[in-house]
Amino acid sequence: MAAEQRPKIFEGAKDISLSLAVVVIMMLLAVGATGLCSINSETKQGAVQEVDEQTFLETQARAGVGAIRNPDMPEGWEANAARRVDLGGENATVVSWVTADQGFVESTQTQFAADKAGEEYDANYRGNASTREVGGKTVRVLESDEESVRRLWITDLGDARLIISGAANDSDFEAATAAFIDAAPIAEK
Repeated sequence: MAAEQRPKIFEGAKDISLSLAVVVIMMLLAVGATGLCSINSETKQGAVQEVDEQTFLETQARAGVGAIRNPDMPEGWEANAARRVDLGGENATVVSWVTADQGFVESTQTQFAADKAGEEYDANYRGNASTREVGGKTVRVLESDEESVRRLWITDLGDARLIISGAANDSDFEAATAAFIDAAPIAEK
């Protein structure tokens, strides 16, 4: 086909700009219609997504993941996430809470060895180790010099290991650890 017989569409900046505008408008309409996108100019935080941690933990106990505990967390704490993860080749049960003062505490219950749990938790190096006592149990605290790496509180509960992490103060970590220490394992059904 000779150059003068080809259609003149998409040869100028105007044609390309109009086509691009049509595609963007169609995309915005599709995303807006699905409700998967929201725009909120307010800085006020919304409600915490609630999770039925009791049902999740009971399901994990029935699945034979190990000795799973459902602790009585302090008043004002709300569970907002629950999932199963792999920790060093072992299944681990993770539940997260938003604390009463808007902190974040994540618990991981696993059968993995307590002395190796910190290394297997994630790829971050935590070179600062210390211990403290909570509820008659020794808690190993692993921290990093980097602020972006969250500290870990690791407790051997005998029949399971507990790892507490998150973005909360030490009193919230201590309250979470004590709640797990006080909780009995859920009976497998």
